[in-house]
Amino acid sequence: MPRQQRAPWIDRERGFPNWYIYWYDENTGRVRRRSSGTCIRNEAEKALGRFLIDRASETRNIGPIATPDRYLIATALRWYVQEHGKELASAEFTGFAVEHLLDFFGAKATVASITPQILKRYEQGRKRKVKIIKTDEGTKKIVNNKPISSSTIRRELTVLAASLNHAINNGRLTSAPKIVLPPNAPHRTRYLEREEIERLMESCVEPHILLFVFLAINTGARKGAILDLRWPQVDMVNKIIYLNPEDRAQTNKRRAIVPINDSLYAALIEAKDAAKEAQEKRLSKGDNAPSCPHVITYHNAPVRDVKKGFRDACDRAGIANVTPHTLRHTAGTLMALAGIDLFIIAKVLGHSVQKTTELYAHHRPEYLRDAVNVLSNATKHPHHVLLLQGSM
Repeated sequence: MPRQQRAPWIDRERGFPNWYIYWYDENTGRVRRRSSGTCIRNEAEKALGRFLIDRASETRNIGPIATPDRYLIATALRWYVQEHGKELASAEFTGFAVEHLLDFFGAKATVASITPQILKRYEQGRKRKVKIIKTDEGTKKIVNNKPISSSTIRRELTVLAASLNHAINNGRLTSAPKIVLPPNAPHRTRYLEREEIERLMESCVEPHILLFVFLAINTGARKGAILDLRWPQVDMVNKIIYLNPEDRAQTNKRRAIVPINDSLYAALIEAKDAAKEAQEKRLSKGDNAPSCPHVITYHNAPVRDVKKGFRDACDRAGIANVTPHTLRHTAGTLMALAGIDLFIIAKVLGHSVQKTTELYAHHRPEYLRDAVNVLSNATKHPHHVLLLQGSM
């Protein structure tokens, strides 16, 4: 039986300050090394984690199926990112999650080391995140005062669970412990009143932020779907927006097909005219770069995020405790308050009917009135008056 080679590891050599990454060359059977580029062990372990992920693009050798005590968490994460990462709707978040998971577990931890107690430690550590800053005097650690929500930690651990399931489904891992997730955070009930919406739009000094607000409120779409939206997805003739592009597979966060109302139609016409005018100005100056196909643009380039511009607009409007996602919740709430059927609201938002009911049914208590009226018919009995009189 061939001898099983050791997984890549880190170590130091005498006379050299930096940590090195060591691994067995499969072709020669000899040990190779490369510098991690750092003298800090924690940073070297993160470099080892990145090295393991990079190796996935160099080999397709899956190897024999392994038990949890022989299978590395870093290996599971590496294969998940390599084989499934591009298909994910939240690929960028998955990358951040993998980085934090590798930072905590390191490059040598096996799947068998995952316990509820370890996961609790991960949760507590993420809430008290420590940053390492390099200075002329060396390195120092500071605690990040920005709180990390339980929802974010839950999503990160979901990435861990998905990577383990991926390893099992692809015949690399025999079994895996259950990943105990933190409880879901309560749904946010904050939404903008009509007067707040007017103030917010008046405070959007940047055109791309104002167009984002228009799209978010009039479609109920998520931030990512709006920032990804391109003009070919906007059918101005039939007044329909296809939030999910043809080359993107639908995920649990469904992107709906939403009609364009009159208010949004006027805003989109104005945006198209402004983009055309800007393109003509660039051409007159000798800039032959093609016009950006995205609907939300800044200086003819896609907008990666609107958090800062949106926050600045809210500050100018005097509106607190809101995020870009609040606009989506505002759209659902306004439809519910107007008496729109919850099934229709679910279709517009791309929600399940169950989730829509959880979020917006309290705005429409009459939605359940017909149901309880059926129960009333069952209790209509001539003796109920006698029973009430007898109790007096």
